[in-house]
Amino acid sequence: MKATVGKCLQHQRLAGWAAALMLLAASAVAGSAAPAPLRIGVAHVPPKADVPAARLYTQDGFDLELAAEIGRRLGRKVELVDIGDQAAEALAAGRIDLAVAPQDGALPSGVELLPSGYQSGLSVAMRTDTDIRSWEGLAGRKVCVVASNDRARRLVRAVGGQEVVQPVPALALMQVRTGECDAAIHDEVVLRRLFGEAEWKKFSATLPARDSTPLVVALPADGTRPGSQAPPAEALRSTLAALADSRFWDRKTGEWATNVALEVYLEQDAPDCH
Repeated sequence: MKATVGKCLQHQRLAGWAAALMLLAASAVAGSAAPAPLRIGVAHVPPKADVPAARLYTQDGFDLELAAEIGRRLGRKVELVDIGDQAAEALAAGRIDLAVAPQDGALPSGVELLPSGYQSGLSVAMRTDTDIRSWEGLAGRKVCVVASNDRARRLVRAVGGQEVVQPVPALALMQVRTGECDAAIHDEVVLRRLFGEAEWKKFSATLPARDSTPLVVALPADGTRPGSQAPPAEALRSTLAALADSRFWDRKTGEWATNVALEVYLEQDAPDCH
């Protein structure tokens, strides 16, 4: 009888220990669960391309690159949210935790802007035998722009050019090489890198940069919104300051030029023969 009672007590203790261990394990898993994705607003989220990798194109601008780098440096997954030019509204509504966008207007109320270290004006790529010598010379001429680049599109309309809209930079620049466009507008910083490529010497005529604009990160000026998954503002400031002091932007602009040059080459499927 005593032996039976002893066994029962032993089984009860073991069961109790097992239950306690299970609770501890569950608590550890819950405590180590990954935080929700960081919702970062950008002007345009490209659709997922159902094409072979060889036909994927470099996108215009660096907002997607910066969003990904912020997530990487903070150890967070990123969920991109298409917000157009409504960063302040999306932040106020709690749709996003922060936004990455060019600062091309007045500072919106209720928003704090953090510099990313990247800034560029807009310029053009043209054939070196062009007769266009000024921005006003683009009036009535065909100017290729990327659909998502609102700044470039506004500039084309301001100078009286004819917009020829393309989905990505490589296709816009290719039409300068084929003569279908008189010019293509892009960030002056990346065009300068592109003109360093040997095959672009004949297409390196340009104009003085206009509309110099910084790429910034926007977050609520009064702190984190309820329910927001955003990191503390100080963590973002430190992350962006470190990024601006690194070779990140030099590397990214160089990659842009190299990749776009290759994409144009592949799109034409042969060296330029003009």
